[in-house]
Amino acid sequence: MGAADRELEFHADRVEEVTDDEYVAVTQETFVGPAIDEFREFEPISDETTVYYLYVTDNADRLVGVMSLRELLNAPEDDVVEDHMVTDLVTINADADPEAAANRIADLDFPALPVVDDENRLVGVLRTDDMIEVVEEEATEDILKSAGFTFTDVEQSRSSAILESSIPRILWLRLPWLIVALAGGLLAGGVIEAYEDTLEAVVALAFFVPVIMDMGGNVGTQASTIFVRGLALGHIDDRNAMKHFAREGIIGLLIGLIIGSIGAGAAYAWQRNEPYAFELATVVFVGLVSVCVVASVVGYVIPWVMNKLGFDPAAASDPLITTVKDVTALLIYFGLAAVLLSELL
Repeated sequence: MGAADRELEFHADRVEEVTDDEYVAVTQETFVGPAIDEFREFEPISDETTVYYLYVTDNADRLVGVMSLRELLNAPEDDVVEDHMVTDLVTINADADPEAAANRIADLDFPALPVVDDENRLVGVLRTDDMIEVVEEEATEDILKSAGFTFTDVEQSRSSAILESSIPRILWLRLPWLIVALAGGLLAGGVIEAYEDTLEAVVALAFFVPVIMDMGGNVGTQASTIFVRGLALGHIDDRNAMKHFAREGIIGLLIGLIIGSIGAGAAYAWQRNEPYAFELATVVFVGLVSVCVVASVVGYVIPWVMNKLGFDPAAASDPLITTVKDVTALLIYFGLAAVLLSELL
């Protein structure tokens, strides 16, 4: 079976473990015509296997030369392959590190390289396509280590703590953050109560409260999920965290401008016969923009802070994000409404 058809469910420590044994090889005394016939008769197990080279060995299976398929087809059929093969070989040792081998293939820009043992006997072929999974596995492992994370000592332990602990332990892990969310909900309710007069004057404002809060929740959940995944995989670390924070703020602003325009258009169309239609649309627009920006930024910042403090970002982030974005959005929403619709109060 070729390496391309194997799932790398193990950690490869040697190139030989990921070497493809589907290739065409002939001895150096072979004529070009029979060598071409070898290509014609070659039937790889996988349809995705592509053969780029003819490998030439001596009678002891030691690699002595290589011919590209193009060179082989252009050579006279009554010549021996030894007269046309390239002897300045680039090979990879079977005991080499897979990551180093992948980097070497990338640097040389070859579609495949022959793999040999210590006695230069041909063992197999290492193809660029076959190395993709190896590169991803090795790179992910290195990034996680450099960031201080491994799936075994962090993510698995947190998952085990949530799934396999006793019920009191699970409650201890989850309840504090839910209590924080409850406190945030009560605080958001206090904000609404503080602007009760504004709500009574313009009842339409109440219609958009759940819209703003739900939109903030969705944006915040998206942002925190993306951030926690990037953090776990090592894509986000101390060196690039600020760049990601700023970028997410810009993304939140763009999302807010689009969503806010749609929401404002709906508000204006709904209340177009009312004297405050434009002011209501403005309030909805600013409220949606602000909640999207706040939710995006805190969706990144809070998981980062929680991780730095040693808490599980997956359990702690959402309640805190909900509290911050709800209170902030409602303060902006009703505060702006009180200013723009003051003549109605």
